[in-house]
Amino acid sequence: MKLHLTLAALTALLLFVSLRYSPGHAFSFAQVERLAAKQAEEKFVPLRDALPPQLRNLTPQQENGIFWKDSYRLWRDKGLPFQVDFYHLSRQFPSGPRINTVDRHGAHPLAYSPAFFNFLNLDLRPPLPANLPFAGFYLRYPINKADSLDGFFSVLGSSYFRALAKEQVYGLTARGLAIDTALDGKAEEYPSFTEWWLRRPASNATDQTLYALLDSPSVSGAYEFRIRPGASTSVDVHAVLYFRKAVERIGLAPFSSMYLYGENSGDHFGDTIHPEVHDSDGVLVHSGNGDWIWRPLQATPFLQQYDFAETDPKGFGLLQRDRDFQHYQDLDTKYNVRPSAWVTPHGNWGKGSIALVQLPTNNTDTDNVVLSWRPERVPAKGDRLEFNYTVDFYMNDAERPSLAYAMATHFNSPAPPPPNAAPPRTPESPKPATLPSPSNGTVPVQFLVDFKGNGIEDIPPDSPPSIDCDASPSGTLITNGKVDKNGYDGSWRISFTVTPLRHNVPTELRCRLLRDGKPLTETWTYTWHQ
Repeated sequence: MKLHLTLAALTALLLFVSLRYSPGHAFSFAQVERLAAKQAEEKFVPLRDALPPQLRNLTPQQENGIFWKDSYRLWRDKGLPFQVDFYHLSRQFPSGPRINTVDRHGAHPLAYSPAFFNFLNLDLRPPLPANLPFAGFYLRYPINKADSLDGFFSVLGSSYFRALAKEQVYGLTARGLAIDTALDGKAEEYPSFTEWWLRRPASNATDQTLYALLDSPSVSGAYEFRIRPGASTSVDVHAVLYFRKAVERIGLAPFSSMYLYGENSGDHFGDTIHPEVHDSDGVLVHSGNGDWIWRPLQATPFLQQYDFAETDPKGFGLLQRDRDFQHYQDLDTKYNVRPSAWVTPHGNWGKGSIALVQLPTNNTDTDNVVLSWRPERVPAKGDRLEFNYTVDFYMNDAERPSLAYAMATHFNSPAPPPPNAAPPRTPESPKPATLPSPSNGTVPVQFLVDFKGNGIEDIPPDSPPSIDCDASPSGTLITNGKVDKNGYDGSWRISFTVTPLRHNVPTELRCRLLRDGKPLTETWTYTWHQ
């Protein structure tokens, strides 16, 4: 019996080593997938809290002073175009994944050492142990200048990863998978990348390959990332998921971002300096039927959910469309150069929805926006789900959309009266008149939507495009619609007044410009709450 147990343990150990490291043999995504399949048959074990006692009472300033030494940068000694720095454990990130490197001889575990990090003047006694994990890592590449290796791809916490295009700063975050997001009475489940394999690049490489093992109570998964940095940084994602148990909701290709307020917000939280504060300002969808749909983000004191029902979408993204520094006035955060992110699905993704969740917030430290693809069919226990997509991180793209786009959304509430509807002012009525409220007590609101780009500026002011707007629920009134050319920048402005049907019923709005009956602009959509 004792011999049998010993042989079983040895067999398990050999299988563990062969799957993870394949010593002397080529390593591939297939091995990560086999690991994920095997892991799904086992009980979930979360990453352990490995933060040493010496680091548990540091101030944020002291934690920020811990950083990787340049001299130990991975692949620096080889002079390779991609090199890697690593994050140290901290109070916010007390656990971390296993890290391996991959070359033609197989996979090799990367060991931690305190000597790799600069701790500045911290008096760490006793010395830190040599068996700690790394919290995460970030890739470097000469993305901005040929003689400078700048960080452009970061992995830190759960299944989060971030990327930059040329001359950008970090903003929104991509995720490997979202589970049970925004369900009433149920906490969201956050899968984690528990192990990474970093493939050594060639001396002339322009792309970098990574593999990752994902794990959570409900699912195990294998991921492959092929990353191409540049003016637009592209990440090809190949994922295979194995479900330990059924879930109520999953989100594929998810993003998290921050939206505090913008030009369509009334509450600036007392900030009189910064006109807008956000990492992203809207959602763009390229529908399976070819339509382009734009939805500005909103700040409300309650949770908002909106689903773009789709079949085989061509693409979707969370954008930072406004690039004008004057609209942010922030030299430190540089919101005007934070990335937009666009997902291009590969293959048929079937029926589902592009799900937007917006949470209330009063600070910039909380990601309060989530966007993902939500399949109509939810995986069951024992299911295998494979999918592929490319996510592009970029500044601007004239083909997204290929039509004129909504550059700004403003509103007046209550709406001002039409010029010819205002009664003359007298000493007895010194205030300008407003539109009367309907019998249901709702207040009319005026919207102003500005469109520009892709040739719309060339349309002469005496030949305006036509307006196509509608609202729901049925019975909502749209009045005073008109379109005007902005003589300063060539853009076109739609203005109209909406009278909601009744209180506490969201009003859904859709509007676009047409030319000869064909779409000239993307379709602007909005939810008004009163």
